[in-house]
Amino acid sequence: MLDSRGFDRSRISSRAIEAYLIQILKTGFFHADPHPGNLAIDMDEALIYYDFGMMGEIKSFTRERLLELFYAVYEKDAKKVMQSLIDIGALQPTGDLSSVRRSVKFFLDNLLSQTPDQQQTFAAIGEDLFAIAQDQPFRFPSTFTFVLRAFSTLEGIGYTLDPNFSFVKIAAPYAQELLDIRQKRQTGTQLVEQIRKQADDARTSAVSMPYRVQRIEEIVNQLDSGDLKLRVRVLESERAARKATILQMATMYTVFGGTLLNLGVTLTNQGSQILANGSFIGADLHHSSTLSFTSR
Repeated sequence: MLDSRGFDRSRISSRAIEAYLIQILKTGFFHADPHPGNLAIDMDEALIYYDFGMMGEIKSFTRERLLELFYAVYEKDAKKVMQSLIDIGALQPTGDLSSVRRSVKFFLDNLLSQTPDQQQTFAAIGEDLFAIAQDQPFRFPSTFTFVLRAFSTLEGIGYTLDPNFSFVKIAAPYAQELLDIRQKRQTGTQLVEQIRKQADDARTSAVSMPYRVQRIEEIVNQLDSGDLKLRVRVLESERAARKATILQMATMYTVFGGTLLNLGVTLTNQGSQILANGSFIGADLHHSSTLSFTSR
């Protein structure tokens, strides 16, 4: 139908992502359930949203913290990422966070070392995050779950419309805009404050260096004597084990949800909109059930 009307699939998929980036990063008010049954396009290829029963809101404070988190991820600064997560309530600052810092650094190194063509999908990124969070004091807010789910759904729509779809390429201009805004905010006073903080950090590191050397020697001695054992985390193995645990239920709900979604599309084409809406609601419920299993 899209091709017969001369619609540009690539432009439509790009607009879907761009519209959502604006909702999340600029307005802070977003559609929390953008599946195919809730989206349409008019003759000008403009997006049309339906069913506003599930809407999400990101307060200005949280949105600012999310921007700081974005900057920290861009800089591959695990310490700043952790502080941003603490500020938005996604990480509990309790106990020794050294293992959390290692997990965050591992995630950043793997996420940002890939070329645009190798970038993970949002579904895979979500699996990584939840796998890392299993043994760590992470408490992802429900809003994050809705956002990740929505982007994952839109990404699936994008690949369906355009085999060459790339979220990274579409989001790149917005990422650059955020970086430009940050640079404009860097006033002289802020730069002086950053230099002062860096000097304080350097002084603190110099003072604590002898203790760190001593601590390293103690750990090496414990390893040599067998008093200390290392636990190696393999993220891929954890993901595989977790998938095996939930695969059966997730598959069942996905099959039922997909069947209802296809039925809804068929009924819509036949003009039975009431029955189609019922099918879409059922598909959405099964989609939500699948999400609840995969987010455990």
